[in-house]
Amino acid sequence: MTRYLSFGVLLCVIILLGILFYQVMAGFLVPLFLAALLEVIFRPVHKWMIARFRGRQKTAALLTTTVIMLAVLIPLAILIALAAAEARQAIKAFNANSLMQQVLIARERLNLAHPTADYMRAIESDFDAIQQNTSVENIFHQGSDLAQIRLNNKELAERHGLNDQIAEAKSENASNVAELWGNYLFEFERLRQMQQQLAGETELENPDEFFHEYSRQAGVTFDEFTKFKTQLLGGKLRAWIKEIANPTADSLKSYGAEAVEFLRSKLVAYSATTTAFVFKFLLGVVIMMVSLYFFLLDGPRMIASIKSLSPLNDEYEQELVNEFGKVSRAVVIAMLLSALVQGLLGGIGYYLAGLDSVFLLTLLTACLALVPVFGTAVIWVPCCLWLYFVDNSPSAAIGLSIYGILIISGADNVIKPLVLHGQSNLHPLLGLLSILGGVATLGPIGILIGPMIVTFLQTLLKILQREQAHLETVSPRT
Repeated sequence: MTRYLSFGVLLCVIILLGILFYQVMAGFLVPLFLAALLEVIFRPVHKWMIARFRGRQKTAALLTTTVIMLAVLIPLAILIALAAAEARQAIKAFNANSLMQQVLIARERLNLAHPTADYMRAIESDFDAIQQNTSVENIFHQGSDLAQIRLNNKELAERHGLNDQIAEAKSENASNVAELWGNYLFEFERLRQMQQQLAGETELENPDEFFHEYSRQAGVTFDEFTKFKTQLLGGKLRAWIKEIANPTADSLKSYGAEAVEFLRSKLVAYSATTTAFVFKFLLGVVIMMVSLYFFLLDGPRMIASIKSLSPLNDEYEQELVNEFGKVSRAVVIAMLLSALVQGLLGGIGYYLAGLDSVFLLTLLTACLALVPVFGTAVIWVPCCLWLYFVDNSPSAAIGLSIYGILIISGADNVIKPLVLHGQSNLHPLLGLLSILGGVATLGPIGILIGPMIVTFLQTLLKILQREQAHLETVSPRT
């Protein structure tokens, strides 16, 4: 009983200290994990260094760490610095006027311009005013004022170029635009006559009946106008899109100013934490490089120590270690190499297409290449749309789209199978879900950790299956 009690106390103390140890080390888990990955990936280089320097472990570990830092971190830092400079320049050039100008250009390119938008809004505003004032009290006490509501007529239509639009629509698709416009004018004339009667000094014989007829006529007139407007603008869907794409000048300026203010407020909020982020990032890099040095120097002894403390069978422990080395090396090299190549190919395409901020687009393409399914298309598709609708370069847009489909996105389908070559048996759907779930749970590092967790689970399940089969063979059957 005493030994059981002592064992229970010891177990509780170990669990408590384990929780405290995790809290102490939680901030360094990502640098340690990345250092372990780098150790696995560059292990052949380290072995070559050991052979080259005749077994001097410390010298080989130091030189391997230095080579990794020079080959990986310095080019990455330069690329990030160039991309940050381009992003800063783009932010300076971004203002409400430039945003509004680009919206207007895109609207013209999409054929969504609505030259009579203000005219249409004026008519709708008039009918809103009528419907808000068609009560019995207003008819009796505000009749003369109600008659002053401005209902647009043929003269205003001519001033806004509506007659030209009607003629153009009629010649293009032989639609009934002109007929609908005539129906609206007919109903409008009847409404205007009722307003004149309402504004007159003659007392109405039956106000309630007149009120009912006046409200009905206003509704009929507005319905005819709505039918005409919808037909003129190309149908319900296109009319809805055109109305959204053609806000008033004041609204457009307001939207642009709000968008710029929103982005700048976000940038200010992010820049306020830049110093802390840079310090944390540099500290993480230092910890990663120091940990990498010790992993290269004492890695086998560390693994042996962990295996001696683990309750698992030595055979299973070695299988997990081998699986970590095989999967991590294959998955990381395949993902990073594919992302690097896709980013470089994308940068070449952006440069040839004549886009600005090539380094920024290259970095974003390389980063998003790590995300399966959509990946680089999130960058090069908007670039194609920008070239076509804003820069007015349809040939460059079409060329970049073909290049993006065949070369940028197609490179992923060549590099990953070539590097993996059967080393990872992770199903594509499971791989996608593991990456998305890993990013949602662990952040960007989840792109690497997610697939490894799933792979280790598969390995453990295989071990469990073998152990279960072994127990079934040695246990007596009943």
